[in-house]
Parts: sequence; C-alpha cells; structure tokens
Amino acid sequence: MPRTTALGKSLVKHTLAARAATSALRTAVAALVAGCLLTVGLAADVVTAPHASATGPADPCVALNANAVRFNVHGAPRVTFAVAAGRNSSYVTITHCARTASGYVRQWGTDGWAGANGFSAPNAAWENTFRSPTGSFTMTEALGRANPGTRLAYHTVKPASRWGGERGATYNQYFEGAGGESDENLHTLMNEGYYEQAAVINWNRRPDMDTRQGASFAIFFHAGWTKSAGCISTHLWAVTRLLQGATPGDRIVMGAASDLFTTATAGDGAARYLVPTTTDAIRSAGDVLAVDAGGVLWNYPAHGNTTLAVRRSLGAGWGTARSLHVVDWDGDGRFDVVALFRSGVLTVYPGTAGGSLGPARVLARNWAGRTVVAGWWGSGRAVLARDDASGVLTEYRRAAGDGLAAGRRIGGGWQGLRLTLVDWDGDGYGDVLATRPNGELALYRGAATGTFRAEARPVLGAGWRSVTAVTPLYAFGGTGSRGITGRWADGTLHYYPSTGGRVVIGGGWSPYHLAG
Repeated sequence: MPRTTALGKSLVKHTLAARAATSALRTAVAALVAGCLLTVGLAADVVTAPHASATGPADPCVALNANAVRFNVHGAPRVTFAVAAGRNSSYVTITHCARTASGYVRQWGTDGWAGANGFSAPNAAWENTFRSPTGSFTMTEALGRANPGTRLAYHTVKPASRWGGERGATYNQYFEGAGGESDENLHTLMNEGYYEQAAVINWNRRPDMDTRQGASFAIFFHAGWTKSAGCISTHLWAVTRLLQGATPGDRIVMGAASDLFTTATAGDGAARYLVPTTTDAIRSAGDVLAVDAGGVLWNYPAHGNTTLAVRRSLGAGWGTARSLHVVDWDGDGRFDVVALFRSGVLTVYPGTAGGSLGPARVLARNWAGRTVVAGWWGSGRAVLARDDASGVLTEYRRAAGDGLAAGRRIGGGWQGLRLTLVDWDGDGYGDVLATRPNGELALYRGAATGTFRAEARPVLGAGWRSVTAVTPLYAFGGTGSRGITGRWADGTLHYYPSTGGRVVIGGGWSPYHLAG
C-alpha cells in the first residue's frame, strides 16, 4: 500500500486521520455493543453490524463450481473470495474455499475491508487511488512476526525489512535495507498490528504479471481489520488460518460482486446457485440435521437464503443419539457428524467422497454422565464436555488419528445449562451460548487460548425456557452469516442471525431430535 505524495511524505499505509477514524469506529462499535446487547424478549435481537453486508452469491464456492466466476482460478487448491457490494464499497465478505473431489467447498468465512475507496475496475489499479485491484491473483509469499506453518515463501520481518515503493529494481518486492521515502517499513507496521501476519497478493508482480512502475505495490491480505490504501485487511485469526493451509498457487478473487460473478449470480440473482451442487452428505454448515421417531437421520440442505431444500436420508439407527454436532472434524473439507449416544460412546461419522457418512470411529467411551458440544474452539477443533453431576466443563482437543487429547478443565458451575457452541461474534475462536434456568440466553465468548474471556456475560434474550432445541448454523442466511435455530414448544423452528432479528423456518418439528 503506497504512500501518496498528494497528502505528504508522512503518509504511510494508514494516515493519522485514518487511524483516528478507525479508533472512532471501534469506539462507536464498542458503544453499540454496550447499548444493544440487552434482554429484548423472545426475538433475541442483538447487535446490528455498523455496515451493509456485501452482495453476491450466497456461497461463492458454489458459484465457482457452476462456472459463474468471471476470473479464472486455474484449478487452485484453495480460493479465497473478498467480495464488496460495489466498486465504491470498502467492506468485504471473505469466503475461503477448498477444492475436493466433488468441487470447491466452503471451509470458513469472515469479513474485512478493502481500500478506503473500494475497488478499481479490472486491470485499472494505480497508486494513490486508495482502491484495491480487482481480479484473480496467486499468493506465493507471506511475511510477519513468525512463520505460522505456511508452505508459502515466508519472510520473518526484521528491523530493516522493507517493501519497495520507490521506483526501481525493488519496486513491489521485499528487501532489507534503509529504504526510501515511499518504501514501506514492514517492521513498524508489524508492531502496529497490521503486518503481524500477511500474505502477498501478486498484483503487479510475477508470477501473475510483469511489474509496472506506479501500478500499485504492497497489496497484502493482512491483519488489522481496517480500511487500507488497497489491501484486504481482516482479523488476525483469519490471516493465520489462511497461511497455515496455504500452498504456492492458492488464489484470492477480489472485487465488487458485479465484476466477479456472472449476472445470474450477482445480487438477488444468486437464487439459481443457492442450492448446493455437491453430493456431500452434509453440504454446508447451514444444513439442519434431524432424527425422526424411527431413528432415521435426515439432512435438510440449506439454500443459503434462510430456507431449506428437500430432505435427504443419511441412514437409520440414530434413535439412541443424545446429541449430534456437524463439524469438519478431520479437516478434509467435508462435514462430519460427532455424536454422543445414550450408551456413553462418543463417535465421529466422517463425510465421504461418495456422498454418505462413513463408518463410526470411536472418540471416547463411558461418557453417559456428560453433555457435549463439538466444533471450532480456540485455535482448533475440540469437544467440550460437561460433567452433569459436578458441572465441570472440560476441553478435549482433536488429536492425531481423530482421537482426543487429554482433557483440560476450562470452567465450573455449568450444571443445568443447555450449551451451544457457535462462533457468535465472528472472531474465529468459538463461543458458548448457555440457556439458563431462568430462560436467559447468555453469551460466553471464547478466546484464542481456548478459554473464556474475562468479562461480563451479555444476555442476548429472555424467554428461552420455551425453546426445546438450539442449533448453530453458518452461511444459512448467506455467505459469512452466523446464527442459531431455536425450536419452540409448538414445534416451529426459528432462525436467529447474530446480527439480530428472527426468521420463521417452518412448523412440525416437534417429533424430531435436532443436531446441535
């Protein structure tokens, strides 16, 4: 991200004014959180995001499978989308897709920011416009404080580390030295939190294209979650997660929805691509799983617009399941089912390339006196198990071979609470929603360390004693969306997005045992 001579030589990646604006935004958001996370009755309305959501396909990975992306990804193993509502919008929805035998599938998503003025037209990015480039670009290098385990060429940032902005041989390249006025001081920006981790986007540099002096430099996918001069900025956890799985040749597709997708997928026209085209047993983290009275497990695929498709049977013999949890437990890009049965056996049923669930693999035995939730917790996959008698909550991380690591106590006093594991605040670390005996739905936010944040527990709503099942859902209301379903005593199923409000999905759910 270059300095701009029009605003003076003191302007680096983020001007003091931009930092002040960012600080004001964060203060405003903090005030909004303090003022909105209140008990508001059965609707459980919570914080409304201070920006408009990006438009585009409900799942860009599905659009990619449907050949509805205007830019070639050349079969990249992983493709990350950063999609804005329009060229003048800087807020982006980020979706990370992985290629499997049955096509690209969504692995995770979040939000972030592009250039302060949005995106340039394709092939038109230039310095000092505060716009991010539009197109499909490889990522072959990365930089930051310490290598998080990436297979990209990695630069550990040192005091003399620079990124070339001066015209000449080092333009848009990493080098070490004193640098000139327009060269970025990577060490300073890392210590300010922006380059704690960063992937280099190969705009205006090889292998994607020959470098043109002045056609913009230092276009990164980096930490900081703030508007920039042309980068994509998001949460540190998201950059770290991308780097940990990245290989040279992975791509990022970035720009306004109308520039990235065919007309049939942009905006409201996304409906034709909302039904997943893959044959996986569980097609998205928004699918609803339910066991009927005869013990048959049904999957109701999510359209991505808060509605469900025609159900599909995943097999019989599930009548004794106490709880079911959808999670990509083995990290192969397909969703699996972690199930605790009345016998006390905890198992995982892996999703297969054939579109079914594979044979059960036992994770633990003699857990009849426990209540479990499973999913992403801290920095990895885990099972959280409550001892129903003592109320102690223990974390069991996924270990090699799909087993469980030794348990680690993370809290006590959880007796009598119904628990749901969901990344409610979107920071990537997982949170626990707890329904209290008085009907309050409380939020216990998790941290990167796999512990709970030391803070007052926000109450998201009241009257939840009438809710007989709570299920976490992702992308149910569109790419990057998060929320829960609640089944009421009358059998109606409601969807509650983390941004507030609720949607009635339908009735007749009383006979079913729901996942979550």
